[in-house]
Formats: sequence, C-alpha cells, structure tokens
Amino acid sequence: MRSRVRTSQLVGAALTVVALAFAGACGPVPARSESGAAVAARQARDDASRDAWTALTRLQGARGGSDWASYLDFFASVRDARGFHALDVEWTRETMAANLARGFLEQQAGGVRDGTPADLARLSAALDEATARAAGAGVVSEPAADSRSAFESYRLLDVDAQVERHDTVRDSLQSAVDLVNGRADGKLRALELVAGLDDLLGTAKTVGVPDAVAQMVTDAKRLAPSAATDAEVHAAIEKAEAATGTLHAIIYRTQEAPLPPCLPNVSGGQFIWIHLATQQLIAYQDGCPVIAAPITSGRPALPTDRGTFRIFYKAPVYKMVSPWPVGSPFHYETAWVYNAMEFVGDGTFIHNADWQPDDTYGPGSQYGPYASHGCIHVQDGPLANLYAWARLGAVVTVSD
Repeated sequence: MRSRVRTSQLVGAALTVVALAFAGACGPVPARSESGAAVAARQARDDASRDAWTALTRLQGARGGSDWASYLDFFASVRDARGFHALDVEWTRETMAANLARGFLEQQAGGVRDGTPADLARLSAALDEATARAAGAGVVSEPAADSRSAFESYRLLDVDAQVERHDTVRDSLQSAVDLVNGRADGKLRALELVAGLDDLLGTAKTVGVPDAVAQMVTDAKRLAPSAATDAEVHAAIEKAEAATGTLHAIIYRTQEAPLPPCLPNVSGGQFIWIHLATQQLIAYQDGCPVIAAPITSGRPALPTDRGTFRIFYKAPVYKMVSPWPVGSPFHYETAWVYNAMEFVGDGTFIHNADWQPDDTYGPGSQYGPYASHGCIHVQDGPLANLYAWARLGAVVTVSD
C-alpha cells in the first residue's frame, strides 16, 4: 500500500536504534577470559534481536500506517534474548491479526487495486473522470477536492483504521462523484434545451409569441452558458424548461398556452386565422385574440382550401353526407356534427368531430387517421365558444 512507511524507511529510521541494541549485544571482541556461558547468552540475544526485527518488518508490511515510534522504542529498550523473544512472539501475533483485518477489508472492498481497496480505487478514478467532466462543462467540482483529500489521508492509515473508516470514505467518494456528475449533466441539459429554443421560437412566431415569452427565451439563453454552481445550474434548467414548455404549448396550442399578441394595424371586427403548419385556429376581436385552439385540417389528398373567406352559414346541428359514392376511398358514413360554420362554398365547414380524440389535434394531425376531407375539426370546448362568438360575415383566413 502506498500509504505505508516503506520498509527501507523504517530500517533507515531505526539504524541508530538497532546499532545501539546490537552494540550492546555484540560489543567488542570478547576477552579470552569471557566465560562460555556469557558468549552463548550474547549469541542468543543477537539471534533473538534479529528475529524480533524481522517480525517487526513483517508487521509493518501487514498493518501499514506511519506511526512506528513506539515499536522502535520497545526494540531499543530490550537487553536480553528473552525480551527480544517476547517482542517476536507479540509482533508475530499482531501480524496475524493484521493479515486477518486486511483479508476482511479486501473482501469488503471486492479486492485490491495497486495496494488500495478496489472499490475505493474505482471511485477515485470515477471522481477524476467526474472532475474532468465538470471542467469541460464549466461547472465547479465541489466537493471533489475534500473527498480526494480524505481519500489520500485514508491511504496513510493502518489496516485497522482503514477497516473502520472504509464505509465512510466510500460513501464520501460516491457522493462526490454523484454530485459532480449531476452538476455537469445539469449544465449539459440546460445547454441542450437552449440550443433548441431558436427553432421553437421561430415556429411559435408563425402564430404569435407574447413579449413575455420572448423574454423567457432571452433569459434562458443568457443563464445557461455561464451556470457553474448548483444554484446557477438549477436556475438555468428551470428557465430553459419553462421557455421550452411554453413554446411547445404555443405550437401545440394546449390549455396552458398564452394567447398570441394583438395584431398590429388591424381594423375592428372578427377575424379567424387558421394556420395549417401548426394546425391551430386563433380568433381575433378588433385585432386582439379571444380564442385559440388546436385543429385538424384536410388530409394531403383533400387539403383545406387556402385563402381568405367569410362565414356565410351557421348551424348548431348539421348532417354531413358524403359527396363521394360508396367504394370511393374518400366515402364516409353520414354523420351529425355540431356548431358547424361554413366558410367555403364547396361545403367546407368548421365543426366538431365526436369520433376524434382530443389528444390527436394539433401539429401533424392533418397526416393522421382523423384528418378531414377538407373541413376544420375543432374540439368541443373551444368550438362552443367560437360558435357563440362568431357572426355571419366573420373573416376566415387559411394559410400555411
């Protein structure tokens, strides 16, 4: 493990201690008068001290960590073979315990990678990747630095402390990875949303966009590129989502959509604009909108006539009879419709369609299964308001 004091460092730090211990053990060449028993005792002490030192080196390798001063002090304080033997036994026992702890840690972590618990090594690499993503996205990488520092400190601990701290460090790294990646993802999401705003705004402008909505788009495009903190990223996403949602509502003419602005330079009276590209109808009174609704117009083979017309006939209930004979691909069964308003002399009406689900109106519906034979289908609710409002002679313009 990189966090351990290297064996060579431990040896270097203890050279003086060992020299003193061995000097006392070996001493100068004994005088000829030294007894055989003294020589044997000294030799036994030398052997025992070497065994103890080997045991200490093994313990250091098994346990890791950096605080070995007390062990060196014990070693230096011993003066006989019995004392060194006791250290050998104790440190061998501690080595066995450290090996068991390390085995437990490896099992808990799913293995070891370069001397580090494998799960922490993976998370460390993931944090590096997340930090790089944050830099690329232009967002802050907090709390990556703190988690990285905690991880590096963890690697310096002995194995018992690593077992104790493992889950805490793992959770810290995982949390940092999630937070930093989430921030980068949020920034990319905001940028992705604002990248599509101009196209949506262009489409929505074909039927009219209020100034407040245009300002929403401007604000979203300003906030997203500079967003860096969580608060800034969240604000950018909210602005971009709000602008996107409002533009979609205008294009698809949902209930949440604001009415378009008033038409400039328009004289008084009633004017109904049917916009085929977005499949919606907007009714204006004296130049300002009063009703807006999604529609379904004629299919490609029987398109709704383009041009400017006037409502010349109204009927609360009207019987539709197919002008095409049975066998024609355009033949339809006789049907009763409501709130019918005819504006083209060939039998083109604005009317309801009981057979068409409400969620099938709007953009693209002229190509779908409920496309009309040239008439304009309008949902019951807005059609009832339109029928009550529109007078004979109201202008109807159908355009792309």
